[in-house]
Amino acid sequence: MSAPASAPPPLDWSLISSLAARNLLRNVRRTVITAGAVVAGVAVLIAGWGLVDGLDENVLRAQEGALSGHLVVQPSDWPEDGLSTPVEDAEPLPDALVAQLRADPRVQGLTTRTWFDGRAVSGIDGMRVRGFAYDPDTQAQVFDVDRWQLDGDWPTAPGQVVVGQWLAHLLELSPGSELVVEARTVTGAFNALPMTVSGVIHTGTPTADRVLWVPAPLAQDLLRYDGAVSHLAVRLQRRGQADAVADSVTTPGWTAHTATWLSRDILAINAFRRRAISVVVGILMLIAGTGIANTVIMAAYERVREVGTLRAMGMSPAGIRALFLVEGAVMGASAGLVGTAIGCAVVLWFSTHGIDLSTVADEVGELAMASTLYMRFSWPPVVVALVFGLLVSVVASIYPANHAARLDPAEAVRAD
Repeated sequence: MSAPASAPPPLDWSLISSLAARNLLRNVRRTVITAGAVVAGVAVLIAGWGLVDGLDENVLRAQEGALSGHLVVQPSDWPEDGLSTPVEDAEPLPDALVAQLRADPRVQGLTTRTWFDGRAVSGIDGMRVRGFAYDPDTQAQVFDVDRWQLDGDWPTAPGQVVVGQWLAHLLELSPGSELVVEARTVTGAFNALPMTVSGVIHTGTPTADRVLWVPAPLAQDLLRYDGAVSHLAVRLQRRGQADAVADSVTTPGWTAHTATWLSRDILAINAFRRRAISVVVGILMLIAGTGIANTVIMAAYERVREVGTLRAMGMSPAGIRALFLVEGAVMGASAGLVGTAIGCAVVLWFSTHGIDLSTVADEVGELAMASTLYMRFSWPPVVVALVFGLLVSVVASIYPANHAARLDPAEAVRAD
């Protein structure tokens, strides 16, 4: 009867770790070059996702901060493209809808707006413009008015308007300037009124900086809309409540949309950018994996006699395999930490200082986007990047490690 096989000796992880560290430091240049792709991949992943997350937040902040609040309730017939502003489709606001929203503990403020198309004439210059009637008494309930830059004052006298910065630049307007605004009334008749610019506003959102801000009483004289509104902007306790509050709006003839829904096209583009960054990172990691595998297998061939000696001294094939896997893991972990430090430093810097987009505001046009972009730091991309870099390094080391573990000790010791 044969004796039972003895259990393999436990691995000496202290010895394996010290040997792995020594071997990596034998050729520092090769190790650094090989780890460079992992560093680049991890840094690009963290910085890229931080940029795209920042773009998402930038778009939502602009939409919520100057255009719609967390939620906007519109007449069901109002165009959803955000470009058409048929004032005849505006509707009187139902009292029941206002009462329902005011009774909701999640709602912090409401304000109305009525968008319209028109023409502004200043001296011999004139151009088509968009404008909206706003409620001077309630807009601060929804929008962070104090954060906007206003050259001049809000209207305090009849006939006064505020002009967006971009529009003021084109028509060479400043506080005290006179202009004539032409528009169609809800019945289709043409109307024109002289107005005085009381202030020039810069909200940081190009869409809001391209329009005429007309107080509701003056807009009533211009448009004859009898208090009809096209937008009821709603501010909530937090953004995450928007979908639930929107679903609760069941007033016939009115539809609620969240700021996220209104920004869906830009957010979809950003999602594509995130996938593109992931593809670039995948390519970098593939290059890194190939380089690591090449480095580890070269190390295995260079150290054939050393492997044979270790085997002759009693190290098991599992120990040899662990040695080369640890080398790859240490290389990947070190590179991942360096890449993480670089990526996090970039994201944290631009999350505080921001990226000035004001020079491209003209090209942004009607898109809801703030003029300063702040990257957004979050831990999930950091964890994913670290794990991904380590995983690539370990997987790339498996074949070389298995190759080294299969070397015959006697032949390895005799190798030249």
